Amino acid sequence: MSVTRCEAGRSEALPEPLAPRAWPRERDVHVWTIDLNAPPAASAPCLDEREIERARRFVRADDARRYERAHVALRAIVGAYLGCEPARVAFAEQARGKPRLIGPRTGLHFNLSHSKDLALLALGAADELGVDVEAVRADLPGVDLAAAVLDARELEQLAERPEDAQAEPFVTCWTRKEACLKAVGLGLSLEPRGLHAGLEPRPMRMRVGMRELELVSLSVRPGYRAALAAVGGLGGVSRFELDGRGMVPA
Repeated sequence: MSVTRCEAGRSEALPEPLAPRAWPRERDVHVWTIDLNAPPAASAPCLDEREIERARRFVRADDARRYERAHVALRAIVGAYLGCEPARVAFAEQARGKPRLIGPRTGLHFNLSHSKDLALLALGAADELGVDVEAVRADLPGVDLAAAVLDARELEQLAERPEDAQAEPFVTCWTRKEACLKAVGLGLSLEPRGLHAGLEPRPMRMRVGMRELELVSLSVRPGYRAALAAVGGLGGVSRFELDGRGMVPA
């Protein structure tokens, strides 16, 4: 059955509902790359009141559109794993704002990140996950931002590089720290400079608070950097894409 979205007096045919998906096994993680310029994966009315209100707060229309499409894709993909319609996927926010699934099947952990026209969604069944994607900008990092994000050793390593070659390693490190903080649900309660993740995209095992993490950087489209962290460790990482063609292996 196809889905139709009505907007401003017109109908837009959308892709077929996503096929059911098998859950990741043990410590395996499924990572979905979502093209936010592609047609939405389901109808916009599948968003709940909290998501709709959040979208309304964006000043720029492009930012609101990207937020909506990222969350519609989240619901479409998670719904395919849970075997339900996107609108029936239910979330609740934990103490520091990290969302979790509620309902009869709550053993699927997930985390969503988006930057400009790209979003990443990580799903696993073993333990909490954190994923982060950021666009690389030529004006990054700047002295103040670098001091707020990097620890002393990372600052020294960044200073050894030419100024016009600092943006990519900085964003690499930034995404690695954000993925770790999101995995343990600390968000802004722990300063990024208090965590060492390194400028290089190599795998690491580390402790954040009382939690053991495994951290990896992810390859994404040019101009972006991304990272994935899993509490307790990672098994295999399978990659998929959601774009205008639907759901396909990456």
